[in-house]
Amino acid sequence: MATHGSDEPGSRLYLPSDSPQTWAHVEEVLSRGVERLTDLDAMLTSFSALDREPRRCTFFADIPGSSEAGCFDFELFLAKGAPLLLELALAMPQLFEGVALPIHKTNANWPVDGVPAVHTRSIALTRRQCACLLAHSVLGSLKRPEGVQPNDFRFTACELFIGTACSPNSAITLLNYFSVLGRDGFADGVVTIGRQGYANPRLGGGGAPWAWEASEAPLCAVHIRDGNLEESAADVHAEFANAFVGGGVVTGDFAMEEILFLVKPELMVAMALQNRMADTEVICVSGAVQYSRVQGFGADFEFAGDYTCVATSSGVREGPPPKVVAIDAVRGGGPAMTEAALRRDLDKARIAFDGARELATGHWGCGAFGNNHDLMFLKQWLAASDAGVRALHYFDFQRGRQSHSVVPLARKLRHLSVARAWAFLRDELTAGLGPADAATFSTRVREVATGKRPVPPA
Repeated sequence: MATHGSDEPGSRLYLPSDSPQTWAHVEEVLSRGVERLTDLDAMLTSFSALDREPRRCTFFADIPGSSEAGCFDFELFLAKGAPLLLELALAMPQLFEGVALPIHKTNANWPVDGVPAVHTRSIALTRRQCACLLAHSVLGSLKRPEGVQPNDFRFTACELFIGTACSPNSAITLLNYFSVLGRDGFADGVVTIGRQGYANPRLGGGGAPWAWEASEAPLCAVHIRDGNLEESAADVHAEFANAFVGGGVVTGDFAMEEILFLVKPELMVAMALQNRMADTEVICVSGAVQYSRVQGFGADFEFAGDYTCVATSSGVREGPPPKVVAIDAVRGGGPAMTEAALRRDLDKARIAFDGARELATGHWGCGAFGNNHDLMFLKQWLAASDAGVRALHYFDFQRGRQSHSVVPLARKLRHLSVARAWAFLRDELTAGLGPADAATFSTRVREVATGKRPVPPA
């Protein structure tokens, strides 16, 4: 647990209960209770009245009973979820007595003594503390702290219920979190939210504490998987992140990151405590539980009910929830097809995968970021292998509709060490003629995968 620390602007999260005046207003609004769902509209409207641009909430008047409600049980939410939401919000003074929540800033003031090393800053919260913060985020009563830029504080779940970004499918998936907790209670354990990284050499740091050219680690086993990555039995799950963790989850986006944060809402607390990731940093969350299931992706996304643990292609999950590691990639196109970009992404993945026994991942940075599937697979394979991962579970989403060589590459190159695979990858990027474009790289890699060009020797 964190205790009171620095009061430098933007260094910690200020809670509504920190101010007697603010808390009196919160208590006055919440003491009205929820006898009908539209009472929540009134509460969100009351808290929005304090914003620069006040808005009126009509979500709970418009969505229940409409086609957009889907299979969500609003009656259960009214009976179990909404009372718990208010109870948690009102418990903030007790849940956070003597506790200060640090905000980990970009570059996190890592030591700059010139020694290459990865450092960690983290905070552990109980599930009730996470749920309390999420309740205030939904109500709109938790405001952006002074000294924090808007993009660094996207912990505004109220946006899903009010305003132009109102997103019913996202909203009801989040509401289901409170329904499940109200009905079933809280699971044991804590949620640990942290930042790992090293000081950028340009800022006086020692840089990455590994050398790809010298790594004799063998490439680890690769298992191609179907299904949902978030249901993998692996102990570490990659999360294909925006540099601002959480991405567009509160603005109705439905890519991998946004969906993951909706089915595991405890991840969203990182959006309040972690500023933008630098190139040399990742954000990690351990202990976040899945509460909901969804189906579809993008425009086809919709809530699909409560999550129950199921057997998957990579086994049945036992023990604690997986560690989720948020990694943002270089954007695709010309800038991604350089050795500098290759090293940047390799180093970031290597930070994230450190300590993993088995890793679940997939097409990192290949959606909105437009990266090459083969290139991003190879980056992750090298990073995982150097980190000592024993098995990489690669979730090949929409395999039949993708044009890539991931499967044959995993077979063709598995005899290599990390250093030899690094040399192969670097050579394919440069193509002997300077930086290759994505089409040239794809052609060259496909020729290796299909046997038209020789495989590098061990």
